[in-house]
Amino acid sequence: MGALAVLPRRRTAAVALTAGPTAVGLGLVAHILGGGIAPPATVILALIALVSLLAAGLSRLRLPSWTVGVASGAVQQALHLLLTALAGLDGPLFPAAAHVHGVSSPQIQTTGAQQFAPVDLHVLVVTHMGAAVASAVLVMLAVRWAAKPPRWRRASSGLELA
Repeated sequence: MGALAVLPRRRTAAVALTAGPTAVGLGLVAHILGGGIAPPATVILALIALVSLLAAGLSRLRLPSWTVGVASGAVQQALHLLLTALAGLDGPLFPAAAHVHGVSSPQIQTTGAQQFAPVDLHVLVVTHMGAAVASAVLVMLAVRWAAKPPRWRRASSGLELA
């Protein structure tokens, strides 16, 4: 396997392993700091896998570097919408969580329910923008790291230090 075949694979792996966890993790922190509710851990893991797969696919294309920032911003916008929609049984996608059959006005006790602060849209926008910038910077650093030649190279006698 030649050195030319290794670099795109290293770049793809670096971008996938950096973009997914970083974008979703920072997006989740931004969402919580803005007053949102975190979805279940399984949803977070699924979003990490989805963003990582998307990033791995895009890293194979020869795109200008400014697209990393645009893609990071788009991912943060999508994550905001997904985190809002998938925020658990009380989220907009699951409105029937408090639905009681046969009663026109459900009387549900909410003594153990958590009280959350109202969402401040300014804080939410600023934190998601910060998450987008931080994600883009970390992905570009990962691409730069992946472009460096590996420290080990294969010789006919086995592995040697370069």
